[in-house]
Amino acid sequence: MSQRPRLGVLFSTVVLSTAAGLFATATPAHAGQTNTDAPRISWAYTDSVHPNETYLNPTGDAPLGAWRDSANRQHVSRVYVTFDVAALLSKHIVSAKLAVPETQATDCAHRRIEVWATAESTHPTWRNPPRELAKLGTLGPIDQCPTTYPLLDLIDLVTRAQAGGVQLPSHASFEIRLPQSLEQQVPLGRRISAPALYVGYNTPPSAPAPLFNSLRACVTAAPYPYLSGLTPDLLAKASDADPDDFNLTNEFAVWPVAHPDQRTTFTAQNYNGGFGGAAVPSGALTDNTTYAWQARVNDGTDTSPWSQTCYFTTDDIAPATPTVTSTSTSYPITYTLSPNGSDDVYGYQYSWTGIFSSFGANGGPNGPEWIDPFTMPDVIPAQPDGSATLTLTPPSPLARLSVRSFDRAFNLSPTTTYRVIISTTP
Repeated sequence: MSQRPRLGVLFSTVVLSTAAGLFATATPAHAGQTNTDAPRISWAYTDSVHPNETYLNPTGDAPLGAWRDSANRQHVSRVYVTFDVAALLSKHIVSAKLAVPETQATDCAHRRIEVWATAESTHPTWRNPPRELAKLGTLGPIDQCPTTYPLLDLIDLVTRAQAGGVQLPSHASFEIRLPQSLEQQVPLGRRISAPALYVGYNTPPSAPAPLFNSLRACVTAAPYPYLSGLTPDLLAKASDADPDDFNLTNEFAVWPVAHPDQRTTFTAQNYNGGFGGAAVPSGALTDNTTYAWQARVNDGTDTSPWSQTCYFTTDDIAPATPTVTSTSTSYPITYTLSPNGSDDVYGYQYSWTGIFSSFGANGGPNGPEWIDPFTMPDVIPAQPDGSATLTLTPPSPLARLSVRSFDRAFNLSPTTTYRVIISTTP
C-alpha cells in the first residue's frame, strides 16, 4: 500500500542551496496572516553512552552535543522532534520558523546547530536514529547567549514545495545536532528546551456570496433586471475562515455582455467579513445595454475565486409625466392613467397627500430584501399598453390626486396632479 510522502521526501526534493539564507529573526505578520504553533507530537534525545535508550518527551530540557556526567564520562546527544501539520495542508503558508530554545550554553561565538529533515521515528536511539534526508540549515552565532529563540527560517523551502506542486506531509520530523566535526567538543555542547514550529498561514477567502445590484438580488439567467441609472451599486458579502482577517477588499469587474474585453474593475473595503460595495464608476456604462459582473475578495495575502456571474440591463431614461383623466359623475370616481408616449411604463404610484413612499429594500442578515412595489397600497401595475385604471373616493370635496409612473428599472417620472372638485349642492 502506498504512503503519503513524508517531510524528508519534500525536503530532499527542494532543499536550499545555502544555509545562510535560512537563518532569520522573527518578522512582523503579514496582512491576512494567522499565527499558530504546530502541535508537537513528540520530542526526544539520544545518548552515545546509552546507545539503545530513547529519552522520550523529557519534562525539562535536554542535552545537545557533548557533555560530561558526574563521573566525568563524555556523552554526545542529539535531539529529535515531530510536529503535526495536517491542519495546515489546505492553508497558504506564509511563514515557518523552527525554534531551538537554549537553556544553557558556554560557547556561543562558535555556535553551530544543524537542523535536518528526517524520516519519522517514534523511538529514536543513538544506535538506530531516524534516517537523515536533507540538511535544512545551520544556526550560527548571534548576540544572545544562551538565547530563547534561535530561529531557522523554513518558508523558502515550503514556498518552493507549494509552487512545485509537492504534497506537503501531515507530520514534520527534524533532527537537531551539532556538526560531526564539532560534536565531540564539550565547550560547544548546550542544553535546549522543547523545540517549537511557528507557522503563519492564510486561508484564502471564499468566493463572495450573496451578491446584489441596486439592492436587488443577483440574477444569473435571462430575463435580466433593468437597473436605474448608469452608476448602480454592486454589493457582495465576503467570507474568510481566518478569525483575524477583518479588513478585506472586494474587487468588482463589470463588462458589456457583447464585449467581454471591455472590462472595468473597481474596489471597495469590506470590514469584518460582511457586505462591501460601491457604485460602478461614472462613464463605465451606457444606456440600454446588458452587462455582466462578478466579485472577488482579497484578504491582504490571497484572493478568492471570482463569484458567479450576475447580469443586468441599464435604463437611464425616466418615463414622461403621465396624464390623468376621468369621465365619472358619481362616487367612487374612475381615473384613467396614461403613459403620455412612454413605451416602457411598468406601473403607477398615487397619493392624495402628495407624499410618495420610496421604493427600496429592508436590511436582513443575508443582505437587502427587495420590497416588491406592487405589494405597496399606493401602487398599481400598468396594462400592456402602459395605461391603468384607478377607482377611488376622494377624501374631501376639494382634493388633489398626485400620480407618477415608473418603468422596469424603477425610474420615476415627474409627478402630475389631478384636481378634484366635488359639488356639494343637491
